[in-house]
Amino acid sequence: MDNFHLPFPSYSPQKKIGFENPLMFIGSCFSDNIGQLAKNHGFNALNNPFGTIFHPEPIKTCLQNAIRDSKEICFVDTTEFVSDWNSAHSLQSPSKELHQELILRKRQDVRDALSGEAWLFITSGTSIAYLHNSTNKIVANCHKQQAELFKKKSSSPIELFSEWSPFVQELLEWNPQLNIVFTVSPVRHKRDGLIENNRSKARLFVLIEMLLDAFPVSYYPSFEIIHDSLRDYRFFNEDMVHPNNQSISEIWKHFLSAYTTKVDQILANKIFKLHTSRAHININENKVEMKKLEAWRESQEKEIDVLFASRAKRH
Repeated sequence: MDNFHLPFPSYSPQKKIGFENPLMFIGSCFSDNIGQLAKNHGFNALNNPFGTIFHPEPIKTCLQNAIRDSKEICFVDTTEFVSDWNSAHSLQSPSKELHQELILRKRQDVRDALSGEAWLFITSGTSIAYLHNSTNKIVANCHKQQAELFKKKSSSPIELFSEWSPFVQELLEWNPQLNIVFTVSPVRHKRDGLIENNRSKARLFVLIEMLLDAFPVSYYPSFEIIHDSLRDYRFFNEDMVHPNNQSISEIWKHFLSAYTTKVDQILANKIFKLHTSRAHININENKVEMKKLEAWRESQEKEIDVLFASRAKRH
């Protein structure tokens, strides 16, 4: 049998995303991949402003602090760097003052990204949490601090729903035009064990089902596309855990087809080709070839301008 691909049923949300809609992707490393592709295809996307975060609770805290315009920051102050318990390890500063400026600026970016007819894509990766003993709060990252400072726990769907339910209500009251989409990361957390990883993901699915029943929010099946449709290790990196570029590309094609019109799909793919060309480091110093490349880029820019102008007339 040569077919290792299970066709995925068509998925077409009622509302479509346009280039005029602000997008925000927050959560696991899967958000990084899809968010970056959205930017490279010309969409106005904010991608994981607080770094990669896996558990729903710190994701919620980051968003809540932003829309409330909170100035509160739970600092992690070490001899090597300053960070905070609600951000990824990649977000570091040399001083508290600079880190405060950074986080407050990021929160403003979030408020801007979630204004108007915006789309918020929330990708959780695990329901296994690390509780900071002194604050009794679930952290986004342990920042390589001593293990005895934390307690590992599993968050139940009821616990997660009790946190997320009032916050989703708050989000929708803060911006009634906001479109909220939940998804579950297809990346296995094998460090916790494969059985516990499956239990952890199951708790996330139950949480999302409860939120779908309670609020006008939606779900995007990224997990199912990877594990039920592609479902073959040729679509994973060598670690057999993270989806490779081919599978991420397949999900992006599905995402673009589901959420955008055919005209915008053509436009987005043209923008991506032009972006890829500009990012390419040319080692060929042949002047004739360089002129051909520049002429092609100019022709693509003109075609894109024409498509945008035609699109604006229809809207």
